[in-house]
Amino acid sequence: MTSATRLMLVADTPLPSNGDLIQKHLRMLKRRNASQNTIDAREGALKRLQNWLDSSLLLVTLTVLEDWQDSLKVSVSSIATYTIHVRSFYRWAEEQGLVTTDPARHMVVPKVPRRLSRPITEADLRDALTASKFDPQLHCMLLLAAFCGLRAAEVAACRVEDFRPGESNGGAFLVVHGKGDKDRVVRVPPKVLAEIEALGRKAGPVFPNALGGHLRPNRVTQVASHFFQGIGLSYTLHKLRHRFANALADLGADVRDIQSSLGHESLQTTTLYLAANSRRGAASIDQLSETLGGA
Repeated sequence: MTSATRLMLVADTPLPSNGDLIQKHLRMLKRRNASQNTIDAREGALKRLQNWLDSSLLLVTLTVLEDWQDSLKVSVSSIATYTIHVRSFYRWAEEQGLVTTDPARHMVVPKVPRRLSRPITEADLRDALTASKFDPQLHCMLLLAAFCGLRAAEVAACRVEDFRPGESNGGAFLVVHGKGDKDRVVRVPPKVLAEIEALGRKAGPVFPNALGGHLRPNRVTQVASHFFQGIGLSYTLHKLRHRFANALADLGADVRDIQSSLGHESLQTTTLYLAANSRRGAASIDQLSETLGGA
């Protein structure tokens, strides 16, 4: 241990194991009512750092953390996300008195370039929906992303009780448990609702795991990505959400309805890849779903 590192540790404090340290930090996030998605992402980032280190998480310097950043072979967006999680962890460690100086305070978060939307094409969407019918659960995941604009985490969080019956024209309004624990309401067209109801779920998660609980968001992402790779298409589930936004804009839906449906706080975010909501956008969303074909 270098003298610089020694100064960073609180005197005479025994070092907890990395595993115990990470779990203590995650329990703090749960007490703060952080979303499960945030907790999972934080755990993944810290374990990635832990696996790269050959010492305690508390025995690092800024130089070590920068070397870890440089070693990452992932996208700039992912590096930025990992960096933000690691900085939050060390800020907490300093607050807890686990280190006397936050070694991550001056870590650089790389600037992520804005990318234009690349939604799935209508032809590829038709092919994907046809190919996914062998797996009704997967099929419904794709429908919720393409025709209701849900993220993978929002698909995973869907419960039967979240679907509120619509008016005489059928369909429903879905309470979506969105990013940052912010709920919103989106329109579920009649034909999409019929496919969801055909799953036969009476209560609880629409997409349960083997134990009857909710699937994890990353599992929904993996299932969709594996499916697309299997049929020779280079898309992710999120590209269906992009399609939802762009197609609604093409149909003339108000951009603020689109913003509401996507759950974006900033209209600027929506304009990057466009989407619509609830009652004001219901007619446009129902019209959009007509591309599903027969009942």
